[in-house]
Amino acid sequence: MKYFGNISPALKKDSRMHFYWRIIEELKYLGEDVVINDPNLSREYNSWVKKNLLALMACTCSNKRAAPPVFKVQGISVCLN
Repeated sequence: MKYFGNISPALKKDSRMHFYWRIIEELKYLGEDVVINDPNLSREYNSWVKKNLLALMACTCSNKRAAPPVFKVQGISVCLN
């Protein structure tokens, strides 16, 4: 097995998939839909998600984000649109 520096290829792939997962989660939070067109990347990503499902569930369930604050002027809610 070939090593790149002190990181094994399997660990590099895991960190890359974690990076993709973080980006996809941020885009979901912004209301965007992500479509992975590359079949190899899609297969690897789905495999990584299945392998790390429990850790991902713990990570997403414990970090619930609070709703954005409601803007009020003199006690009256203001629509920003």
